[in-house]
Amino acid sequence: MSHPTLWAVVPVKAFAFAKQRLAPLLVAHERAALARAMFQDVLQVLARSPFVAGALVVTQDVEAAAMARRAGAGVLSDPPEAGLVPALRHAARTLADARRAGMLVVPADLPLITSADIELISLGHRSFPAVTLVAAGSDGGTNALACSPPDAMPLFFGEDSFRRHRDCARALGLAPRVLTLPRFGRDIDRPEDLLAFLERASATHTHAYLVASGIARRLRGPRTPIRTSELIGNEIAPLQPKG
Repeated sequence: MSHPTLWAVVPVKAFAFAKQRLAPLLVAHERAALARAMFQDVLQVLARSPFVAGALVVTQDVEAAAMARRAGAGVLSDPPEAGLVPALRHAARTLADARRAGMLVVPADLPLITSADIELISLGHRSFPAVTLVAAGSDGGTNALACSPPDAMPLFFGEDSFRRHRDCARALGLAPRVLTLPRFGRDIDRPEDLLAFLERASATHTHAYLVASGIARRLRGPRTPIRTSELIGNEIAPLQPKG
C-alpha cells in the first residue's frame, strides 16, 4: 500500500447542543450522550485505519478535544459560534499551510463506517488535484468529501450541498469522483435516522449506549412525545502524521 495522503477532518459541535432535531425522541442529556458515542465510533475507525495520514478534530468542546487526543488525533479550535463551514475552511487552510497533500471530511455522526469505507475513498482519490464526494442518504447533503490539495475548492455542506460541491468542482476543472458508500450515508440526525439505526444491531458504541440507556427499548415500544418540562434542566495538537 502506498503512503496515505489524506488527513481526516472531523468537525464536532459541543455535545451539550448536539442533535437538536432529535428532541422529539430524546432529552438533552440523551442527545449529548448519543453524540459522544457516535464520535467515539468515528474516532475508533480513523485511529485504526491505515488509509489516512492522520486525523484532525475541529471543536470548541473540551470533552471532545480530550477524546480526540486520547485517540491520537490532533485538535484544532474553531472560533466560537463560527459554524460548520467556517470551521472546515479553517481546517483546510491549516492543512494547506502545513503542506499536507489532502483532506477527507468525515462527519462525527456516522457510527457505522468502517476502515474499508475509508480505503475505498483513499483508493479512488489518486490524482492531484482531485475531489471525491459521497452523498448523504437523504436531503442532498455531503457525508464525505476528499480534496487534494486541502483548499482545492469551497466547502458548503447542509441540504443540497452534494450538488453544489459537484458543480463547483466541475467549474474548477476538477472532475469529481462520486462514490456510493451505504454506511457513509447513514448519519443519525433526524428521528427517522435513529429509528432506522435501531432496526439492526451493530458492534458500535452508539448501539451499546442506546441499549444500555433503555432508549432502544423505549423507542421500539409505543412512543409518547417528550414533555417540554423534561427538556428543562437536562442540558447536560500538533499536526503529526500517524506512525
